[in-house]
Amino acid sequence: MNLDGFFASYRPWLQGVAPSLAGALRGPAADAELGRYEEAVGVELPGELRELWKVHDGESGAEPSGGTIGGLLFLGVERSLKQWMMWSSLRAETGDAEMRELSSCSESFPPGAVQLEYSVAGWLSVLKVSMDANYIGLDLAPGPGGVRGQVINFGRDEDRKVVIARSMTDLLGFIASEADRGEFVVSSVQPGGQPILAHRRGHLISVLCELAESRGPLG
Repeated sequence: MNLDGFFASYRPWLQGVAPSLAGALRGPAADAELGRYEEAVGVELPGELRELWKVHDGESGAEPSGGTIGGLLFLGVERSLKQWMMWSSLRAETGDAEMRELSSCSESFPPGAVQLEYSVAGWLSVLKVSMDANYIGLDLAPGPGGVRGQVINFGRDEDRKVVIARSMTDLLGFIASEADRGEFVVSSVQPGGQPILAHRRGHLISVLCELAESRGPLG
């Protein structure tokens, strides 16, 4: 499944279960925005991330939110860059000893696939937990046993980094198939009327990590 195919399948499903979330998907990102992102981060965006944002530039609406992609916020160019800059500032302002302490609990699955660090400049966030600094995104600076562009979990509470999928396309294809199988439900509705999506087996990041550790990366 390509990225257009994912949205062709997922959008109608989302419209059926949570129309307000479907309406939150933004239009395509402008080339100028993508260029500013690359200039700020200092890397050329992987083709599939550029393609993803050229279909939908994330979702609109302020947090808290249930999120459009399986209960996770779909970050567009601007919001992903904002998260990257926040972490960049943290790395710059944190002393070496403190950063080593923060990184001391880091684990990688498979071993060696992900750098054993608290934060790395090459981790680009795509999906985010609402009101929390935990993410799923692309790893452009993998460990010696990893592959550039692999999809991992990372963030404030994500000490154990897992290679969830070989590509974002593989991850989103899996999410679309889970939606078709009825594995996502509207778990509640926030006071403002915003629905919250949830996977039947628990928090989506945990479900994906457990699946990858038992069966290997998606794709």
